[in-house]
Amino acid sequence: FVTFENDAVPRVGDWVIAVGNPFGLTATATSGIVSAYGRDIGETFVDFIQIDAPINRGNSGGPTFDIYGRVIGVNTAIFSPSGGSVGIGFAIPAATADTITKQLIARGSVTRGYIGATIQNYTRDMAAAQGLGDQRGAIVSDTVPGGPSDKAGLQAGDIVISVNGVAVKTSSELTREVAKASAGDTLRLEVIRGGSRRVIQVRSGTRPNERELAANDNSGGPSAPRGQSPSQPAYPVVLGMSLAPIDAAARRTFSIPENVRGVVVTALESSSDAARKGLRRGDVITRVNNRNISAASDLAAEVDAARTAGRPSVLVGVSRDGRTLFLPLEIGG
Repeated sequence: FVTFENDAVPRVGDWVIAVGNPFGLTATATSGIVSAYGRDIGETFVDFIQIDAPINRGNSGGPTFDIYGRVIGVNTAIFSPSGGSVGIGFAIPAATADTITKQLIARGSVTRGYIGATIQNYTRDMAAAQGLGDQRGAIVSDTVPGGPSDKAGLQAGDIVISVNGVAVKTSSELTREVAKASAGDTLRLEVIRGGSRRVIQVRSGTRPNERELAANDNSGGPSAPRGQSPSQPAYPVVLGMSLAPIDAAARRTFSIPENVRGVVVTALESSSDAARKGLRRGDVITRVNNRNISAASDLAAEVDAARTAGRPSVLVGVSRDGRTLFLPLEIGG
């Protein structure tokens, strides 16, 4: 038998050998090099190794060896316009495969850490909107009420930049670092809030299965209606968005939950950056940069402040169908 090699990690350019049964051809060996590490191909919990050893149908699940016969990965997938190998293959790193295998043998299932937060990539455009240079990370959109993040004090708008000292540059990297924890472990999240760094300690829970997560997902509600009827009153326009206060009538018209505060978008100028980035009638602007807002004038004031500071955009929090999304909106001249 062979074992996973978790310590000796080949360098990019080192030779590898993939073994499998492509097209039923038992024990076929192909060779290539490590092309890259940390490839994200849509699998939430794995940073893949990219290799160019030919992998075809039937290779999946076979070992990826280094030249010393150590298993450094598990052949998993290819990228191919034709369906056959074009030299872009992917393997699960040995350390990840080893951890999963041991859990399956011991318990018959895989458990992962969970902090109960909805996150998205914190991009350079977002950082520019908040005057944070080229800062990268994951921005918190929402927290699950009563969940680990909520109890620890993590807030919407917090930018997570490291977990237990490991830097994270994307939401996927944050998810993977959190997933490594066991239930009850303490996770030290370094966050930026209001331009200042702080550490928040979150006690990890156990990640629910996908069915349970879907059941708790509030994103399946009805879409807000589009357009604006001629009978509607005129509202202040900021960044090409007509913004109305949220009163009882607005809550009924746009199905806005009672706990959502901000201003509702009643119409958009088609040429605006907001329209280009997918905002629509019925969306609620809840915050701008680090400030919660309750009136169109609040947004206008933040736009003026950003313009004075020489920033190209503002970062707005948008509530839609029970979910929050952050978007950088250009402010122009």
